[in-house]
Amino acid sequence: MSANSITRRSLLGMVSTAAVAGAVPPIFASQSAQAQLRQSNPLTAAKDFADSIERAFTFQNLMMDAYASGSTIRLSQSYSDAALQATGFTYDNAVAIHAYLSRGLPDDLSRAKILGLSLLHAQATNFPVADGRFAQAYFVNAPDSSGAFITPAAFPFFFYGSSVGDQAWAGMALAQLYRRTHDTQYLTGALLVANWIVTNTYNTQGPGGYSYGAIINQFNQSQPSPNGKSTEGNLDTYAFFTMLNTLTEGGHANNGMSWSALAQHAFQFVFAMFNPQGPFFYTGTLPDQITVNPTPIPEDCQTWSYLAFLDARSRGTIDWALANLQTTDTASSPNSSLTGTQTVHGMTFSSASLVTTANDPNAVWLEGTAHTSAALTARALRGGEPIFSLLSDISRAIQLLKDIEHAQQILGVGQTAGGRVIPSGLGVVASSSVLDTGFGFTYGPSLHIGATGWYLIASLAANPFQLGYRVIG
Repeated sequence: MSANSITRRSLLGMVSTAAVAGAVPPIFASQSAQAQLRQSNPLTAAKDFADSIERAFTFQNLMMDAYASGSTIRLSQSYSDAALQATGFTYDNAVAIHAYLSRGLPDDLSRAKILGLSLLHAQATNFPVADGRFAQAYFVNAPDSSGAFITPAAFPFFFYGSSVGDQAWAGMALAQLYRRTHDTQYLTGALLVANWIVTNTYNTQGPGGYSYGAIINQFNQSQPSPNGKSTEGNLDTYAFFTMLNTLTEGGHANNGMSWSALAQHAFQFVFAMFNPQGPFFYTGTLPDQITVNPTPIPEDCQTWSYLAFLDARSRGTIDWALANLQTTDTASSPNSSLTGTQTVHGMTFSSASLVTTANDPNAVWLEGTAHTSAALTARALRGGEPIFSLLSDISRAIQLLKDIEHAQQILGVGQTAGGRVIPSGLGVVASSSVLDTGFGFTYGPSLHIGATGWYLIASLAANPFQLGYRVIG
């Protein structure tokens, strides 16, 4: 998030599958018995898991290199071709940076820096307004006049809007890059977008916090978004401004307020959305900016709250998500994309996802499954609980990662990026079947750098909401 490496990996690399298989006694001669032994052997299982991580990084690299390679300034395509063409979402690319920095090998760092420079280029040339903000997404299959593979995501999508959550995620990625590299241009970019957030979304209505962001109208003019305030966006802003407070040693925004005070402004809004009887966080407010929006209840607010705050009040929201948002998708599920005996288990997007009639109510959101695993691991690393609670958290975190690894192996076969077939078993799809988020959009079974990036983040026991990716004790 450097949780730079898994320390056991160097050991596991010396333990070959053949060596483990060679130690199998005759009593385990049948294929089914050998498979059971393989699953129960921790060294073999760990090596398989390490191999899965390597394949996931291979997918991230492939998506980043779909149209250009080397040091060329470029953003990664977010999904396989059939989903949203050659579109690279700002949020997804920020997640990719966090995944690369979480492992931190030389090539990982090089790629993270290129993606960071690409965010800076997008920020400096953002269409139609380059005032420190980022657009929701860009096209990444053709160069602009400077040779960077970043152009406005115009027809048919017009992904020009700027939500506060996307701005904060880009800012967190730049802040983490600055911490890792000490290259001041990343901090400069982070401060530019942070000041854009303060100038354009600082809100004093009702519970305060930061409003949703900005949209671009049909005349290419910037206007405030009509959406209500987002709990998720304020969580992101809290984490981002807390990072800036550390990196600037207690510095201030352009309006004279300290980054610490500005982070606290977001914190107060988030806890105004807290329902202690759940315990869970509501999604935010209605468009009036004041009234709590009671439904649906999303997964990300629950697990991200603990990743951001690491506090006692938000720790129970992970358990709420596990109790209320787990699901299993099978070929017999209504509107499922799965076939035969395929089964995928994990988390869904929101409480509304489970009751949809238009899509698959049992569809699994693989990115959210990784969020939950990362939050469980963070809670275990934080400590302070009885040993059985720690073991339970780690056990559940590992099982969710196994669920994602299983999906990695069986889904997304034959999909392409830049017109070239993606080898099977590399990336993670966004969802097992078409998933209704309950917020007016869907996810589908397309290979996705966001879902894959979060799988890597969780697998590396990293936390993108904390500067340096891990806080223990």
